[in-house]
Amino acid sequence: MKKEVLLTICAEQRFRDEEPETTELVTEGQLSVRGSRVEFSYEESELTGLTGTRTVFCIEDGRVILSRTGAVESRMVFSVGQEDRSLYDIGCGALMVAVRAERISSTVGENGGVLEVTYAISIEDETAGSIHYRIEVRPKP
Repeated sequence: MKKEVLLTICAEQRFRDEEPETTELVTEGQLSVRGSRVEFSYEESELTGLTGTRTVFCIEDGRVILSRTGAVESRMVFSVGQEDRSLYDIGCGALMVAVRAERISSTVGENGGVLEVTYAISIEDETAGSIHYRIEVRPKP
């Protein structure tokens, strides 16, 4: 069963030698719950710089999988204390990205909730910084 939802996505990025950058996006999406698996998705826009990309967050078994398909292709698996390495394909080339989840918290269920993920990121084996996502999922009125 899929439900139409509103997503409020707040991302704070902290990269070396740079001031922290915070972005917030409110967009429409879809939510589905099957057993203990929760998934929500949305279409990226010009605001995120990822036009033509579909983003999916899947929450299951104490981990979060972030997948992007379309103009940008990537799959990152967040599990506290474990590193995940993957290619981040931006269409004109791919970068090796490693993520290590530091904190995951989710109350997302069939009526919405909040997902928070904090992780360290390395790009091409160079420590880049950390990212914190806070995503609120609400039923669409």
